Formats: sequence, structure tokens, C-alpha cells
Amino acid sequence: IFVMDNARIHHYRGLNDDEEIASYRIKYLPPYSPFLNPIENVFSVWKNKVIRGGARTEPQLRILIYEKFNEITGEHCSSFYRKMLGYLQKAEVGQMILE
Repeated sequence: IFVMDNARIHHYRGLNDDEEIASYRIKYLPPYSPFLNPIENVFSVWKNKVIRGGARTEPQLRILIYEKFNEITGEHCSSFYRKMLGYLQKAEVGQMILE
């Protein structure tokens, strides 16, 4: 199973032309559910780190993008994944997810 969010690019018809992707069953997350997609947490933390870096030029921004991505640790990712699992557990028992 290949899980994707509902970004427009993920619904591109030619996506299934890719042999590697075509070998998977594609499942889409419900609309407006970034809390079920841990990578969204990675992007959010990364973006905030880059913004706080205060780049003033494009070369500075490029350096910050690279450096700040490398500050995101496996511990961050584990935390994001645990948080997502908590939401799934709530959903399994019919609790409303308010995020």
C-alpha cells in the first residue's frame, strides 16, 4: 500500500504509469487530515527552523534549507509518528479528532 495525502499532484493520471508506483495499491488520506501524515510535521518544523534562520539572500536560504533539514532527528520523526498513532486510536473508537 502506498499512502498519499490529497495534494493535486498525487492525483495526476500519469502517476500510475510509473512502474514502481503502479505495483502498489494507492490509498489517499481523507481531505484536510495533515495530522494523519507525519511528514507534514517534518515540513512544519523544518520550515519554522528555516524562517528563524533569517536568511537575507538566496544562497543563505539554500544553506539554511540544507542545514535545518539535517537538524530534524529520528527522535522528532518518532514523536510525529506516535502522535499520528494517537489520532488513529481515537478514530478507531469513534472519537472526533479536533486538530
